[in-house]
Amino acid sequence: MLNELIDALRLQLSNQMVSGALALGLVGVIAASLRKIPGALWAQFKRAIIVTATLDSRNDLFEAFIAWLNDQRFGQQSRLFTVVQAPPAVAEDPAQADDTPRLRYSPSPGFHLFWFKGRLMWMQREIAMNLQVVETIHLGALFASRKLMEELLEGVARHAGERRANRLTLYTVDRFGDEWRMADSKPRRSLDSVVLDAGVAKLLHDDIHEFFTRREWYAQMGIPWRRGYLFFGPPGTGKTSVAFALAGELRLKLCALSLTNPKLTDNVMADLLQRTPPRSLILIEDIDAFFNAREKQDTRIQISFSGLLNAIDGVGAQEGRVVVLTTNHRERLDAALIRPGRIDLEVELGNATPSQLRGLLLRFYPDAVDRIERLVADYPPRLLSPAQIQQVLIAADSLEEAEAALRGLFAPVAEAAPAKTTR
Repeated sequence: MLNELIDALRLQLSNQMVSGALALGLVGVIAASLRKIPGALWAQFKRAIIVTATLDSRNDLFEAFIAWLNDQRFGQQSRLFTVVQAPPAVAEDPAQADDTPRLRYSPSPGFHLFWFKGRLMWMQREIAMNLQVVETIHLGALFASRKLMEELLEGVARHAGERRANRLTLYTVDRFGDEWRMADSKPRRSLDSVVLDAGVAKLLHDDIHEFFTRREWYAQMGIPWRRGYLFFGPPGTGKTSVAFALAGELRLKLCALSLTNPKLTDNVMADLLQRTPPRSLILIEDIDAFFNAREKQDTRIQISFSGLLNAIDGVGAQEGRVVVLTTNHRERLDAALIRPGRIDLEVELGNATPSQLRGLLLRFYPDAVDRIERLVADYPPRLLSPAQIQQVLIAADSLEEAEAALRGLFAPVAEAAPAKTTR
């Protein structure tokens, strides 16, 4: 059989047309390979003399690089730039507030040359629009080492850290629902900045600080190093503000998660909570809305109750994290969600007490102590939420105006109260 195949092959090769076709095909293959060699050699040559780094807008370092670029002299002097409107600056003195929008300038998409540490470098900024808008930056330098590029990028990271040194970094879930994305940074605040009852403020302060100082104890006892809080009470009582202050107190990152996000599924949420940034506080607001949506069989809700429980404290739950749940209606929550081990501390934040009213008034009018004490003495306890009081104080142009407005809110309660009898 083999001999027959060899004889047939010899017969075909003896045919001039067949042998010519094979030879021509072989020449074509060789020619095509040779054409690729110059390109491959050129690519290798470029890698030998040019160092290149690529960033894209799906990475938080991209925004940090843009901020660094805008602060550099060559970024501020670029003759090809984009303009965006930034929020007005916040003035410490409200009388000096300026609502004029600020303009922010940045080198636009295109090719830019700049100097870094005495070496000429270039940047190619591109925008691609497909299923999502992705912006890409290619950084290049001729006859430079990789170390130079690493120094530049490490400087970008330090610059971002310095800008956020006294700010709270806020993360939210991206539009696709599967990644944490840095959304904003706000001035960092401590628990002292929130007007709470003295007992509540001390309780939270001591508890959160003790938790972060007992990591080794948790490990020795074999207890997961996690802490869960539930803040409950009427709207406007400062539940979200306290969560922000807790994050600021310990210099934690704050990750806000909405369970009504239709992009979230059990697996996605579990993955997100396992990949929160280090030293994070996870804030899940209005947890009762999730139970309301489940009762109404809202098809947009993809998370199951068991998926929620496993994500919060399952085997894969991240160590060293703090979870804060807030609700206006504690009675609507499933007991399994708030059992000990998932929720370690429940804190009720109710309407303002007299001491809270005093604290809010003193922040706005620190020199009117006597008048404030008279007003506080007439306040029916737990009548108004801190948000209501603060709204009145912000709207008032003077203490007299604020007092009149507050007494107007006190009056219906005072009239409805039974008259005091004297003996």
